[in-house]
Amino acid sequence: MTHRFLLESRDIYSFMNPMLVICPSCGRQADVWESNDEVRLSCLHCGHLQTKESGSKYVGEAVDVYFGLPLFLQTGCSGHVLWAYNREHLNYIKDYIDAKIRTSEGTNLSLESRLPAWMKSKQNRKDVLRTIEKLELMIGGSTA
Repeated sequence: MTHRFLLESRDIYSFMNPMLVICPSCGRQADVWESNDEVRLSCLHCGHLQTKESGSKYVGEAVDVYFGLPLFLQTGCSGHVLWAYNREHLNYIKDYIDAKIRTSEGTNLSLESRLPAWMKSKQNRKDVLRTIEKLELMIGGSTA
């Protein structure tokens, strides 16, 4: 059976809770959560905790939008950087790239329409999927 991507037209903001980042204290995986106008950075490995008021967000780079910390899920791929905020975001990208049939590019603000052309290119499909598998191994048993 041919894998078909079922278009959800989700925007990037729907994947931002939590954002997996590199802890500024120990360099391992930490989480950034937004809730009730507050953003919390916490690391289960070293106990680092930081909070701030949520504010404007700039989206589109491999950093979290509140603290500017590098995302945990990022690596080189086909001469570019492939990144994701969390497992759900990574799975969504994987499902889209892996699909042999894509029903649409989505609305102008949807994640599908905003994925870079190099990532959606048929010639890069295998490399992108291999890279996603590597990122999946990085989060292992994490539920985020």
